[in-house]
Amino acid sequence: EDLGLRRECDVQWTPYELTLDCTVYQTDRIISVAGLYYTYTGGAHPNTWQLSWNFDLEQGAFFGPELLADNTELQEAVSGEIIRQAKEPLEDGTVPAEWYWEDYEAIIANWASYTVNFDEEGMVVIFSPYELAPYAAGLQTFRLSYNWLEPHLSAHGRALLGLEAE
Repeated sequence: EDLGLRRECDVQWTPYELTLDCTVYQTDRIISVAGLYYTYTGGAHPNTWQLSWNFDLEQGAFFGPELLADNTELQEAVSGEIIRQAKEPLEDGTVPAEWYWEDYEAIIANWASYTVNFDEEGMVVIFSPYELAPYAAGLQTFRLSYNWLEPHLSAHGRALLGLEAE
């Protein structure tokens, strides 16, 4: 319908686009998939969403980061580290937290409900556009190394991530 209307009005038509690009990290125990979903269906700009799926091969089930700890220590530690990283100036001197929504610390406190995946270096927490900041700020990505994570994990979490035997 859109193509027909644009042809009728002699307006250039831009094809719609939907893509999903994925990267996969796999160990003997987990598969972690990070997906970047891109959609352009007209309008001012395209949209992107970061997605993730983490799968425990031994249990045969998907898992969230809350299964990596026995209590709230991991949740609170990661929140604090993300807030610290957000307040750290970038190379150009800008501070990401200055672009964030007014209640960004409350949003960050709920980080486990957003995109969380794992790679060779550690855990990655990503907020898609509009979740933590305006569209123009893009994806907001926070990396936490396995060395940083390890003291905050349960024995099961360390085993799941291959940091020690359970």
